Amino acid sequence: MKLRGQVPFRLIRQAPGDGQENMAVDEALAAGAGEGLSPPTLRLYGFSPPTLSVGRFQRARELLDPARLAAEGITLVRRPTGGQAVLHDRELTYSVVLGREHLEPFSKREIYQFIAGLLLSGLEALGIRGQSSRAALGSPHNPDCFRSTGQYEIADAAHRKLIGSAQVVTRGFSLQHGAIPLDGSYRRIEGYLRTAAGREHGLPSSLGEELGREVSYEEAAAALARGARYALERQGLTLQPGELTAEERERAAALLAAKYSRDEWNLQY
Repeated sequence: MKLRGQVPFRLIRQAPGDGQENMAVDEALAAGAGEGLSPPTLRLYGFSPPTLSVGRFQRARELLDPARLAAEGITLVRRPTGGQAVLHDRELTYSVVLGREHLEPFSKREIYQFIAGLLLSGLEALGIRGQSSRAALGSPHNPDCFRSTGQYEIADAAHRKLIGSAQVVTRGFSLQHGAIPLDGSYRRIEGYLRTAAGREHGLPSSLGEELGREVSYEEAAAALARGARYALERQGLTLQPGELTAEERERAAALLAAKYSRDEWNLQY
C-alpha cells in the first residue's frame, strides 16, 4: 500500500452540528475527491442534537419508530455508507475521503488498513492502546453497530469495540466515517430499536471508560488530529488545517435539500 504523490491531507475540524447536514457534507467531500476537485481530507465533527443514523441498506421503517425519535428531539438520517445503526450523542466523529489517485491499491481492505493507522495513532496520542481487529466478531446482522466488530475496526486491548466505522468505495472515491464515543450515551440506542439487539459480542467501550475520566469533544478532536498528523508524517505526508470550499458548501447544501433532509431517502426502506 502506498499513497500517491505528495498532496497534503486537509484537516477540517468543526463543532458538533446537524446530523443530516453532516452526511451531506461527507458525500460532497467524497464526490469532490472523486472528481479531482477536493484533496484527501480528514474531517472531525460531531452531532447536535443527538442523531440516529442507519446504514445505507437498513430497513429503517422496520427497525425504529421515526415519530418517537422526532418527539424526543433525535434526528434521523440514512448514511451514504453501509453498516448498522448508531446513536450519535456525545462522540467525536471522523471521516476520511480519498480519490482513486490518492491511494494504491485502491481497495476496501487497503483503505481500512490505512485509516486504521490514523485512528490508532490518535488513540495513542490520547493515552489509549487500541488494536485493529483481525477478524469479525459478533453477528453482522445485529442492527446495533456497536454490538459487532468488523475486520480492521478499532477495539481496545480487551477486544471491546471502541470505534464504529462504515465505508463506501466507488470507481472514483472512497468515503469512510465512524463514531468514537466519549462515554456510554450511545448505548441508549437499544431503547429505540423495534428489533432487540443481541448482546452476544459483549459490552463495547468508550474513550471515557478507557481512561477512567471524562473526555471532552475538544480534547478528543485535538488528540486524533495530532495522532493522524504523526501517522502521515511517518509516510512523508503532511496534514494541513483547512476549511470547506465554497463549491463544497454549495454541493452539500444541494445534497441536504434534495436527499438527506427528505423521508424519500431516510425512510426509503
